[in-house]
Amino acid sequence: MSLPPPYYNDDPKSFAYPTIHKRWPTIIEGAIDDVKAAPTTKYSSESQAKILQQLQDLLKAFKNDEVVREFTQDEILLNPDLIHYNKALIDLHMVKKVTWQTGPWLYLECYLYQYINNFFLESEWDDFDIFENLKTKTFKQSESGVLELCKRYESLANQIKDLGESDDTLKLLFHEFCDISLWGNATDLSLLAGNVTLEDIKSVQGAEVRKKNEEKILINDLDQAWEWYVNKRQGSRVDIVLDNSGFELFADLILVLFLLDSKLSKEVHLHCKEIPWFVSDTMPKDFQDLLNQLKDSEFYPNIHQEHPSAIELVYQEIKNYYESGKIIIDHDPFWTLHYNYWDIPKFDQLYSKLLKSDLIIFKGDLNYRKLTGDLQWDKTTPFKTAIQQLDGSKLPILSLRTCKADVVVGLPAGINEKLIEEYKKMGNEIGEFWSSSGKWAVVSFNNGE
Repeated sequence: MSLPPPYYNDDPKSFAYPTIHKRWPTIIEGAIDDVKAAPTTKYSSESQAKILQQLQDLLKAFKNDEVVREFTQDEILLNPDLIHYNKALIDLHMVKKVTWQTGPWLYLECYLYQYINNFFLESEWDDFDIFENLKTKTFKQSESGVLELCKRYESLANQIKDLGESDDTLKLLFHEFCDISLWGNATDLSLLAGNVTLEDIKSVQGAEVRKKNEEKILINDLDQAWEWYVNKRQGSRVDIVLDNSGFELFADLILVLFLLDSKLSKEVHLHCKEIPWFVSDTMPKDFQDLLNQLKDSEFYPNIHQEHPSAIELVYQEIKNYYESGKIIIDHDPFWTLHYNYWDIPKFDQLYSKLLKSDLIIFKGDLNYRKLTGDLQWDKTTPFKTAIQQLDGSKLPILSLRTCKADVVVGLPAGINEKLIEEYKKMGNEIGEFWSSSGKWAVVSFNNGE
């Protein structure tokens, strides 16, 4: 079958359009401020000036809609993976000259972060995370959300560890903790307030809160994922391809604690990005930073003063599981290439690792875009069609995704049209942008068989 086209930056009805014209320049301007603030005792002022000029030139390239160039041989020597980008760009240029304002959105977004990373590799700033200040600031502002999750975990931890693997309550908890991972601090966590018991979770009130939490989930395959996992798991290994660091990573780690505490999983592999990526994506160092921030009484002073036992428990549990090898931090250069995830089976080392997993959870919007190729699929297209070669790849995939870009698949007929009108009535000019608003979500599963 012929595939639909990708989303392009010059389509005013695609979220690509405001991304290239507003979001990218804002990101670069913030990066310029952070480079200016970097300590010249560690980095030379000459290299700092060079990087600042390169970032300014990039802003001009956006504004002037310049043709996107291939990476040079010198750049490829520093980062051999860039040859993949050149091969794709040559093919794209053969069809139509690729410019910043007109090219394919997802390819150029991936290219952009590799392009920026080269500035730092060339200047031997390779340990500098251009987005670290923003990551830290955002997580620090999440103190109330961190407190709520710490308290809720503290009240449930011992009860979870006492459950047998056949207990029906585990399925309800699986839904709860996946919802927390999906929505982060946007979810209604009132079910877990105070000294909640497992009886509360099984109650009528618990069912009502679950229903409220899931009413904005347009497709919800959690039941299918649960049935597959509990019936098929062999090594009891879960992999999570992470999205954002900070609070979202913290919410993901609460899900990880549940999986390990309940013995639903013996080990959880967390897949990180190797370079600063899409501003806030998790790098291996961000996991360590999060642990240090939880431990630091000055980072979250209110929690440490008012609920020290809750945050200490979460910190110790994560640390203990990590040190005992049950939480494994993984990374692979594939995650920062431009490829759709359909191509995972072509990358032998990564594919062989993932084949050992009993469930692979892909977190967030970017991972969903790569699972589906970020193509202009009709929104009723089945998920198994949109993930192409991954259907039949033997990789059991669960995608937890709040909708923050155009592509959505698997919707029942008529839902897209209904949501377009609903979003317009909310005061938005372009109804199609409902799928980029973050107000709705999809939870999609494919067993890979």
